Amino acid sequence: MNTSKQVNAMIGLLFLAFLAFGAYIINEPNRQATAEEAQSEMIARRGADLFVNNCRSCHGLVGEGGIAPALDSAAFLILGEDNPYGVDATAEGEARTVREFLFNTIACGRTNTVMPLWSERYGGSMSETQVNYIVDMITSERWDLVEEIGVEHDIETSTDPATVVLTPEDAGSLSATTANCGQYTGAVRQGIVSRDPFADPGEPGATQEPGEEPSDQPEAQTMVQGALVGEFYANNCASCHGGQRQGAVGPALTPQALTEPDDFYADTIANGRGTIMPAWSQLAGLTDEEVDHLVQFIKHVEP
Repeated sequence: MNTSKQVNAMIGLLFLAFLAFGAYIINEPNRQATAEEAQSEMIARRGADLFVNNCRSCHGLVGEGGIAPALDSAAFLILGEDNPYGVDATAEGEARTVREFLFNTIACGRTNTVMPLWSERYGGSMSETQVNYIVDMITSERWDLVEEIGVEHDIETSTDPATVVLTPEDAGSLSATTANCGQYTGAVRQGIVSRDPFADPGEPGATQEPGEEPSDQPEAQTMVQGALVGEFYANNCASCHGGQRQGAVGPALTPQALTEPDDFYADTIANGRGTIMPAWSQLAGLTDEEVDHLVQFIKHVEP
């Protein structure tokens, strides 16, 4: 009798174990999804915290831009399979290109701008893991977390948010990065920052291709150091003055904005301005003729 009860008890326990194992297997996808969501939230929150403490003075309180470019941009958005927009997920290669561009820019800085090198490997203060946290936050557009953490930070430190973001007048007090560990050319940068993640990949003109010439006007066809003047601008000037010459760290360089005589702009390009604006005649060996090509381009060619 005891043996029979023991056998029945063992069968019962085995049956319960089987049920528990089956329930675990059935629930495993949900458990994994929950764990992945929690992991993504943790990473985005760490990235937001790093942004608040290191980046928002130049890039804006929630990445809207300041003396440095805006980062709250669909150009950097990477879409997953179950994205809320109901569009296709970002292709793996495209996602990798965006992530590598952001990682490289944060880790290595940008030559001739105030963007410093942040990676510990190159003398900065962040580990590669921390840089990746910021990249993940930007590519998932978790600016809500940046705002939440920023408000908490300002309350705790009695900081007036209006005093946090630097203005163009402050740029002169900052040091320009003179060399970095992996410079992206302006043309490649422009192709990424003008990206539209919602466009049909086969749609002509859906995104601006790297190095695409902004105008077919005669002044845009002149050459500077072996490149079309527009390409030279994209490679060397867009990081400060904007891809569409709309202004960023440096002022706008559009025909409407440039009201001084040609000589003023030629001297500025050739000899700098005593700010982070470099002297291009010394830095890159531009000739007087090449400087004039740039002046005519910014004064007479629409972006």
